[in-house]
Amino acid sequence: MNIVFWHWWALAAVLLIFEMLLPGVVFLFIAIGAAAAGLLLLVAAGASLELQLFVFAVVSVASAILLRRSLRRLQGRSTEPHINARAAALVGQTFFLDQPILGGRGRATLGDGSWIVTGPDMVAGSKVRVAAVNGTELKVEPAP
Repeated sequence: MNIVFWHWWALAAVLLIFEMLLPGVVFLFIAIGAAAAGLLLLVAAGASLELQLFVFAVVSVASAILLRRSLRRLQGRSTEPHINARAAALVGQTFFLDQPILGGRGRATLGDGSWIVTGPDMVAGSKVRVAAVNGTELKVEPAP
């Protein structure tokens, strides 16, 4: 079978689809290597399979090494630091209890969710502040 440049580019496209569907950033680097091998074959149509595979491997590893740092920096600059830690974003917020806390436990509706709340016994309508989060429980205290 004679490999042409678009075979490599088709592989790169499939790998980019995998990158979008699966967690992690592994397939991106391999797709960059496949695209580079296709570019090599487009420029030098007579390149041997060994050279194509070498370019594919070297560019894949090099892109992983060089781009990983950049991707980590981008990940650290999120404008929504609590996007995957919804409960942590609630610490410090105040709200009014819609149900009483009895025996140190109760439930509260906050935003679009229902939360288990722990803290001192309080009547419904009390103003509370979220002091901490323990799993799916909000530890609350009376707010001034």
